[in-house]
Amino acid sequence: MNEELIAKLGTLGLTAEQIEKLKVEEVKTNEDMAMLKEADIMTMTGCKTLTARKVVAAFAPVPVPVAAVVAADVLPPDAEIPPGATPSKATMDNFAATVGMDPSIMPMIMMSTMAGGAGMEMDLSGLIPVPQIVAGYNPKVRNLYLMVMTQMEKRLGTPIVIINSDGGVNKELTAQYIAALEEGHDAMPDGVYDDGTNLFEIIKVGVDAKSVYDADPFCSMKALQQNGQGVGRVHWNGVSLEVRQAAYYAVQSGEIDTGNESHMSWARDHINKDANYLVCAGQAPRALAQFREAARTGSLPTLRVMLSRGPRKTEVMARRQRLGDNRPRPTRDRAGLGVDANGDEL
Repeated sequence: MNEELIAKLGTLGLTAEQIEKLKVEEVKTNEDMAMLKEADIMTMTGCKTLTARKVVAAFAPVPVPVAAVVAADVLPPDAEIPPGATPSKATMDNFAATVGMDPSIMPMIMMSTMAGGAGMEMDLSGLIPVPQIVAGYNPKVRNLYLMVMTQMEKRLGTPIVIINSDGGVNKELTAQYIAALEEGHDAMPDGVYDDGTNLFEIIKVGVDAKSVYDADPFCSMKALQQNGQGVGRVHWNGVSLEVRQAAYYAVQSGEIDTGNESHMSWARDHINKDANYLVCAGQAPRALAQFREAARTGSLPTLRVMLSRGPRKTEVMARRQRLGDNRPRPTRDRAGLGVDANGDEL
C-alpha cells in the first residue's frame, strides 16, 4: 500500500491501526478498495458505520454516461465501442460500406442489437454474408461485429461460436454452423460440434474462452479475486485443487454454510496451502464421501469459470421511506439504554 493511499484513508477517518489491518488483508491499491463493500471494511478494520460509508463513497467508480456518444467522427469497423456509448452515424456508414449493405438500415440494426431488441426483431443475418461477420468477430472487443453476432445468436436461440482446444475461435466452422442453423438444421446437442473428425465446444457470443479463471469453491459460479480471496474472505492462493474440490462438496452438502460466520472462520483457519483434502473430514464427512465417489468415477468439478465481457448493470437500491413534513419522526432507543440519539431520556 503506497503512501498516497495511506494518506487518503487517514483523511477519511481510519486510524493507523485500522489501515494496518487492511494491509494484512492484502489491500494494496485503489482498485482493491473499490471492490470492498461497507460491511467488508467494518469487519476488517472494526471502524464505525459512518467511516465505512465515507471510505466506500471515496473509492466508488465513476459511472459511464448511458447516452455517451463516441467522439470520433469515423471509426474503423473493428474499433471498440465503450460500454453505454453509441457509435456515430459516420462509423455505422463505414461499417455498412465495409460489409456491403445498405447504410440506411444501420440505425434500425442498432436498435435491435443495443437496446436488447425492444420493439425490433429485425433479421440482419440475411443482409450480410455470414463469413464476413465471423471474420471480424473478436470476443475481447465490443465493436459492431460483436453486436451483429449477438443479434444473430439471439434470433437463432442457441450459442453459435465454435472454439478450438486452445480457446481460440474457429471462424471457419463457426460460419458453417451458423449457415446450417439459418437453413433450418437443429442445434448441436450438448454444446458440442462434431465435424466428423474432432469435437469442438460451442460457446456464447461475447465469452472469451481464453479468459478462464479459478472459481470460488464456495460459490462456483463466481471467479476468485485477483488476490485469491473468495466468499467469507477465505484465501485460496496455493491451496491444492483437491482441497478446493472437497470444499465445493462441503457447500453442496450443506455442511458448510457461507452465511454462517463460524463456518467461514473455520475455513479461514484450516484451509491453506499446506492442507490436504482430509481437512474437511471433521467438518464435512458427507462431502468427503461425495469427493471420493466423484474421484472414483472421474466426475470431479474443474472449478474453472469463464467470464463474459460486458458493461455492469446499474445497481438499484430501494429508497428509504420518507415521512411527511408535518409528521414528527418517532424517537428511537438507539443504544437500548433508555435514551434517544441526543442523549435525552425517553
